[in-house]
Amino acid sequence: MFARQVYYVARVLRDQWKSTAELRDLQAKRIRKILRYAYENTELYHRKLREAHLTPADFETLDDITKFPTVTKSEIRNAFPHGVVSREYSVDQCYRAVTSGSTGEVLDLVYSPSAYEFQMAATYRNFAALGYNPWHKLGYVRYEPIHGGTPSYERLGIVRKLFIPVTLPADQQIAMVRQFNPHAITGYPSIMIEWAKRMEQEGTCIHPLFVRAEAEILTKSAKTYMESVFGCPLYEEYGSIEFVSLAFECAERNHHISADNVFLEFLKEGEPVAPGEEGEIYATSLVNEAMPFIRYSLNDRGVPLEDTCSCGRGLPLMKLVVGRDDDFLVLPSGKRISPRLVIPLFELASEIQEFQVIQKKKDLIQVDFVPCAHFTREWGMNIEEEFRAVLGEPVDIVLNECQELPRGRHNRPRPVRSLVGQQ
Repeated sequence: MFARQVYYVARVLRDQWKSTAELRDLQAKRIRKILRYAYENTELYHRKLREAHLTPADFETLDDITKFPTVTKSEIRNAFPHGVVSREYSVDQCYRAVTSGSTGEVLDLVYSPSAYEFQMAATYRNFAALGYNPWHKLGYVRYEPIHGGTPSYERLGIVRKLFIPVTLPADQQIAMVRQFNPHAITGYPSIMIEWAKRMEQEGTCIHPLFVRAEAEILTKSAKTYMESVFGCPLYEEYGSIEFVSLAFECAERNHHISADNVFLEFLKEGEPVAPGEEGEIYATSLVNEAMPFIRYSLNDRGVPLEDTCSCGRGLPLMKLVVGRDDDFLVLPSGKRISPRLVIPLFELASEIQEFQVIQKKKDLIQVDFVPCAHFTREWGMNIEEEFRAVLGEPVDIVLNECQELPRGRHNRPRPVRSLVGQQ
């Protein structure tokens, strides 16, 4: 196992410097293999290809991927395990995980041991791009610890990790971080903002080499604030539990797609968008035969880029996701408001502890919030005025004071949610 992990790390570190043509050839080779494997070993993909009158032989180049059917989380969930887990794998012999259910659909999934180790190697590469070295310590915020326990190399002082449970109170999380004193920290913005607020109030701090935010929307204001309090740069990761690493931010502040781990498509009405245009993101896993994901809808949006990065990596670039479709507010005129414009109004406010913006109708938005002791009605009137300025259209805004809010993804209230598409 250790030898295979070392091999994968060496391989992904080499892959990142390949040319665009070399990476596309690598992707085509792996897609060809995973299509054939899924067709022969899973009921779901065999049926979907037969219904589309296709076989794996119809894939010759990367452009041919658009011929093949897409798949949704609902289809995968309903087929689990017998319809989507390969006949050659036993669920009990694989690494298992469960999605957070942020879209309302909890999904069970498995990785083959080799796929999981490759994905962990890709994750190490993402940290190494920011200056992380094998002898550095890493603190990470999760629901569960990384699979595999404490391997022998950690006991030798290599890639030492600290698991920080999401469910712990913020003061206990901060105490764990201070005691471990990690060189790097990765976690959810909503949790680390709370750390920053408490540290600023207490006049204390931590001093890692860098912090990495993942799995949630990171606004510019929150990023600037946390960098100021933590005294280090903050980078952003784009990942999902289905694929682990989708894209990562390098030291040059560009986002590289993990093209040896996943093939990303950016589509509009089913057709690829041009570079620089926003599209819905679909992903194909290039390594996980145990549970294939082929043209899987991530329900995210992003922008593919043709630019090259001054860091020299050949991995393609993208603009990070601008939010899930149901995170956008849809106004009466049809105008869409990004959650990145809404969240900054509330996330750093000292007058409230937590908030959740819920669009109930196109012309009705409710803001649920838990007030702090020094909350004032004047602040409420001011924030409502600022919110109206962001929206730019006549919309009813209701501020709803609560004692507590329902916990969602990462044990925090979901910041923005539109119910308009569900009506």
